Amino acid sequence: MTPPHPRPDLTRRLAKLVELGGLPPVGVRNDEWLYMLQEETRQSLSIEGYFATDAQLKAVLGGRRSGPEILNYFRAAQGLYDLALQYHREGEVLVNLAMIRHIHSELFRELDERRGLFRTGGIQISGAKVRPPEHDAEAYVRTWLELIPFVLGRFTALEAFARLHVSFEAIHPFRDGNGRVGRILLNYLAISLGWPPIIIKGTEASDRARYYAALEAGDLGFQSSFPRPSRTAMERALDEGDFGPMQDLLADGVLPQLDILLAAAVEATSPLQPLSELAQGFGVQEATLRQWVTRGQLVAVKRGRKLYSHSLLRLRDEKVESDNGFQ
Repeated sequence: MTPPHPRPDLTRRLAKLVELGGLPPVGVRNDEWLYMLQEETRQSLSIEGYFATDAQLKAVLGGRRSGPEILNYFRAAQGLYDLALQYHREGEVLVNLAMIRHIHSELFRELDERRGLFRTGGIQISGAKVRPPEHDAEAYVRTWLELIPFVLGRFTALEAFARLHVSFEAIHPFRDGNGRVGRILLNYLAISLGWPPIIIKGTEASDRARYYAALEAGDLGFQSSFPRPSRTAMERALDEGDFGPMQDLLADGVLPQLDILLAAAVEATSPLQPLSELAQGFGVQEATLRQWVTRGQLVAVKRGRKLYSHSLLRLRDEKVESDNGFQ
């Protein structure tokens, strides 16, 4: 199956982010990163059935309320994403078995004595057609690690992220927390390639249904019988999947973060303007700028009831040629 081409608006935004200096340092003192980490924590845990309002989440992170699932996820993501950013600066993508165990261990700190250990028996994913392998969970994770460079080399980044996330969730190597581990790994890989976090929505039933449907479409090659733990067998199984739904979901999950970071990068040196004022500088009507925003030709952020932007947030119309990391 021929994978769809990545969205042009996503490609242009990633190129603009590089032009404006790339990802800022990860840290809770950076308002944009704080927002992204908080929102990812809330959305990812919602997929797992741990629902929290913004106020509840902030109360937990501020130490005013107990919530180990929330605190563990936020801290694990913050630490791993900072590491990913350091590897990105070195031009490396490094994932290993110890890192995967560490993510699970951090997520279940004070919650499970078997944290960081792969399962040793069978498991069923509620409502899913795929049946994870009953044995050899560690061998399958090692195979998944072998897949990473081959998939990243064969596909665009967005296509690779979809395949790697679906295959990890199909393996389901832990007794619990596979979705949380998988989504942190997804964003670790994304940040390693210069992307902001991809926030998969989960607070609404429709969001969760879309995510589950995208996983099911992608793991088609794993449903009738699970392939043996070899890279070639896993690649053949992946080739049977339809990854269009997952790619669309991931693209929708990263675009808002790109807009936040792009606006912040420009605003650090020059104030944004309401579209009504910016239109005068471009010599066009405000309605034209709104069309540019809709068509992905201009990045704008909403402040109150108004859209704000800047001339530097005009996206190039020509095709952007770049390496795999920025497609």
